[in-house]
Amino acid sequence: MANATVNVGTYAGEAARPYVAAAVLSADTIANNYVSTIENVHSKAVLRKFSGVSLAAASCTFTPGAANALTLGEAVLEATALQVNEQVCNKDLRATWEGMQMRGQSSSAPADFTTYVAQYVAAKVAEGVEHNIWAGNWKKDLGEAAPYASFTGIIQNIVTGAPDRETTSTLPLAVADASGTSVGILTALDKITAGAEGAPSTIIGDPNTKIFMSRASANLYYRALAGTNQIQFLNDGLVSRYAGYDIITPGGFPDDCLLISKIDNLYFGTDLLTDHIQASVLDLTGVTGDDVTRVIMKFSGGTQVVDLNGLAVWRQEIAA
Repeated sequence: MANATVNVGTYAGEAARPYVAAAVLSADTIANNYVSTIENVHSKAVLRKFSGVSLAAASCTFTPGAANALTLGEAVLEATALQVNEQVCNKDLRATWEGMQMRGQSSSAPADFTTYVAQYVAAKVAEGVEHNIWAGNWKKDLGEAAPYASFTGIIQNIVTGAPDRETTSTLPLAVADASGTSVGILTALDKITAGAEGAPSTIIGDPNTKIFMSRASANLYYRALAGTNQIQFLNDGLVSRYAGYDIITPGGFPDDCLLISKIDNLYFGTDLLTDHIQASVLDLTGVTGDDVTRVIMKFSGGTQVVDLNGLAVWRQEIAA
C-alpha cells in the first residue's frame, strides 16, 4: 500500500490528493484494475453504452440500420460523500513510549506518531473502500443489517437492477454438493457459465470476460479440483481459470457469491481529481482546549454496472 505521510495541518483539494489517494487507490480492486475507475466524479457520472449496428448490402442511398439500429444508452454512477473522523487522546500518548518525545502536560502528539496514525487510517480506508466496492449495502442474510454500508456496491447494483441475471440459493458454497447443506463450487461455476441464467452470449468465450470470487471460494475451488484428481490443473497454473475464463479474487469480494463479467462493465467512481477532498491531522489543545489529536478525511465513492445484461451472478440469499 502507498504510504501517506501527513504532518499536523489541514489539506484540501490538490494538496490533499497524495494523502486521500493513498487511502482510496490502495484498495486491492482499484490497485489491480479489477474494475474501471473514474477519479473526477463530483457527484454523478454518466456512463455511455452503445448497442446495435446493422450490416446490410450496399446501396446508393444512406439508410440507417433498421433491423438492429445503433442505440445509445446510459448508466448513472452516483458517488456518496464519505468521511473519516477519528481522534486520539494526547494524555494517553504521554503515558506511552510517545511520552519520551513530548514535553509538558500540554504537549501535542509527536510528528512520527501523527505520520503513523495517518498511515493506519489510510490502510483502514482502503480496506473499507475495497469491501464496499463489491458488497456495499448488500446482505446475503436478509434478516441482518448489511455488513458494509458506506456506498452501494456492485453486487447490490445487480440485485436491484438485474434479478433475471442471478441464480440464488439458500445454501452456501462448499467443496462438493451436500443435499440440504451446501452447493458444490463446481456446480455453481457451471451455473454461471452456461444455461439460461448463466453468462449471456455477448460475453461467452470473450478473453476479456472474467470470473470473480472471494479468496475463500477460490480455496474451495482448488480443493474441489484436487478431490476430482485434476492434479494437472494444480501443477501448471490452470487452477486460476475455469472453462477458459480467468479467475479474479478481489480482497473485498464476499463469500458464497460468484460473478462473471467483463472488467470494463464494472465501474468505481471517486472525486480524487476534484477540489472536494480533504485530509487533516489536527491538534486541538491550543484551539478548543480538548487534549486530542484528530484525523479527518473527506472524499466520495460509488459503483455502477454499465450493462446489467452483460453478466451473471450466483449468490447465497438467506430469508429473513
